[in-house]
Amino acid sequence: MSVQQIINRFLLGSLLAVVAASSLGSVGCATYSNGMTLPNPYYINNRVQYYPPGPEFPFTREAASMQQAQPDRL
Repeated sequence: MSVQQIINRFLLGSLLAVVAASSLGSVGCATYSNGMTLPNPYYINNRVQYYPPGPEFPFTREAASMQQAQPDRL
């Protein structure tokens, strides 16, 4: 191999390393790990999701209808 080919390969490898490093640093994605969603770099700009609190026992109508269906046990 000539010296020029070695220099060209070194420059090409260096260029590819710089492009790979810059692309990895600029890409952000959310990761799901151990039951947690870890944020991406732009999590501050995300919209907040709010779920209002619901009833403590969500099946009150079903429980009432099941109690009415059972005969009295006295």
